[in-house]
Amino acid sequence: MYTRYTYREKITCCLIGVILLMVGSACTEPFQGEVAGLEDILVVNALITNENKHQEVRLSRPYRFDENAPIAEENAMVSIDNGTEQFAFEEVEPGIYVSDVPFAAETGKPYRLLITTENGRSYQSDAMQLPVANTSIDNLYAERTTNDEGDEGMGIFVDTFDASSESNYYRYEYQETFKIIAPFWSPMDVVFVIQESDGPVFDVILREREEKVCYGTEREKSINVVNTLNLGEDRLSRYNVRFIDRSDYILSHRYSILVRQYVQTPEAFAYYEALRGLSQSSTSVFSEDQPGFLAGNIFSLDDENENVAGFFEVAAVTEKRIFFNYEDFFPGEELPPYFQECMPATQSGEDLKTTVLRETRVFYDFNQGIRTVPRACGDCNALGSNKVPDFWEE
Repeated sequence: MYTRYTYREKITCCLIGVILLMVGSACTEPFQGEVAGLEDILVVNALITNENKHQEVRLSRPYRFDENAPIAEENAMVSIDNGTEQFAFEEVEPGIYVSDVPFAAETGKPYRLLITTENGRSYQSDAMQLPVANTSIDNLYAERTTNDEGDEGMGIFVDTFDASSESNYYRYEYQETFKIIAPFWSPMDVVFVIQESDGPVFDVILREREEKVCYGTEREKSINVVNTLNLGEDRLSRYNVRFIDRSDYILSHRYSILVRQYVQTPEAFAYYEALRGLSQSSTSVFSEDQPGFLAGNIFSLDDENENVAGFFEVAAVTEKRIFFNYEDFFPGEELPPYFQECMPATQSGEDLKTTVLRETRVFYDFNQGIRTVPRACGDCNALGSNKVPDFWEE
């Protein structure tokens, strides 16, 4: 089964570099970094929240630029202990461990992550507690706006306020879903039937699945952290969590975004702020030539000098979702350009056979022969899924 890794996980797995990094602030203890090359070290991505659910831990090894994804750390024993209970985790996919039972992090309890890898090495995190505050997103909304570079588009904004002034540290993630309508869709399709002596034979049939309307989904592509320590109150107003250029095809029809707000501990905030700084200081976050190794709050019980990457976080989370149409903000205006150019081409013979068998192009119409277009132009499944998401609203 294919395992999808988030952008944050890829950054963490790549940030195994060559210099000392020390992360800290006036209100937190610094994290100690050590000189390291691209070592075969354990990389941990672990977040438990105040949501009552099956919590998740991901374990991997660092990877180089020419590799597609982190190397999954398989067959480990994973658990979380809060002093009175221990929650066991089961590996459900390579490197992905899910708690046997659903549970929610509770205030006042110290949570530790415990890991024993297949080779018998043991690791443990510092004790982390759920932040006292659990501040909700007061408002999530979209506006037609212009960014600092003068580009016009859609801004996604958050308002949040904690009257107790105990939240202070926030991290935002989002997942966006958008309707895709294939601009050169046809109800017909061309199929290869048989190879005869004078060339391949084709047939044109009705399509057997939905290929006109699909739904694409993308997750956040950056680390978004902010604090309110220097503000007069613990309030964020019109905080921009996402900007989408109006030329981006994901805005073309109907768009939805789910924003998750995490109230963090000072230690977690410092870690993610440093991680963001490291990823931005490199020309490519996927490069093996990274500016530093960032140590988190997880350590080896067998060797105090062993490097362990990643962070075990306990956070309070809330979320909101909104929908809007392109017409709501750009009435009567031209749609953004499609994902790619869709130039029809007349094809026949072996050329058409290769196209059909490789599924690189699809049937569009007849015009002095069979005309085809690039697959994404006539089959939306090239860019998304034809299954309507459970949460979708028209």
